[in-house]
Amino acid sequence: MKFEKLLVKSVDDCLKDTFGEIATEVVYKHLERNHSLKTEEIPKKLEVFIEGLEKFFSSGSPVVERLVLEKLCSNLGLEYPRTERYSFVDYITKLKKTY
Repeated sequence: MKFEKLLVKSVDDCLKDTFGEIATEVVYKHLERNHSLKTEEIPKKLEVFIEGLEKFFSSGSPVVERLVLEKLCSNLGLEYPRTERYSFVDYITKLKKTY
């Protein structure tokens, strides 16, 4: 599976596992309505995705980012290194290079 599709699947799985189907749809609608971001565009517009999460989840957005990264690492067959202090975008970029 292409990295971009795996990233979208990881975001989707993470949101659904954490918040449920209906709440996930609300998050996606928020991203599309308020940030002009469609789900399939997340890999190309990571900064917009993070901005949308921050607006929607406020102080909870770092937790959602970490959960997405953990899910992505799991889907890639990698262990999530809890000690590294990368930003979400930097970590995704690093994972994409190693994939």
